[in-house]
Amino acid sequence: MNTSNNNRLTILDLPNEILLNIISKLSFIDVFYSLVDINERFDQLSLDPLYIRHLDMTVMTMKSFFEYTFSVDDQVLSKICENILLLIHSQVYKLTVEQHSTECILLNVSYPKLYSISFVNFQKEKFLHYLTGILLIISLVRCIL
Repeated sequence: MNTSNNNRLTILDLPNEILLNIISKLSFIDVFYSLVDINERFDQLSLDPLYIRHLDMTVMTMKSFFEYTFSVDDQVLSKICENILLLIHSQVYKLTVEQHSTECILLNVSYPKLYSISFVNFQKEKFLHYLTGILLIISLVRCIL
């Protein structure tokens, strides 16, 4: 058995097609938190415009008859909002958010190409609060134009 370092394969030895297949099986949260800023190749694969067109910023961990969406960890959310969303905001067309992450994702970054937004697992009062805020912003923009 040859144990020299020259014969060891790493994930970086895989072709892009296989890496993209692996990335497609992960949630956006996992990809952004774990793969961005590792190296240039992972950045290119995980921030690909076709991959991030529909950004689902929810975490599904329990899939059964009743699927349940869990909130993103605060540390993970902070890294994504502060570092990654600013890089990709102009490439996002569809966005899915849950109540916990809405302020960080929606209020700190603008999405010029956004045409669809989905709100998941919101309490009625919170949803109406955000919806009212969004409608107020839209009406202000129309007044300026």
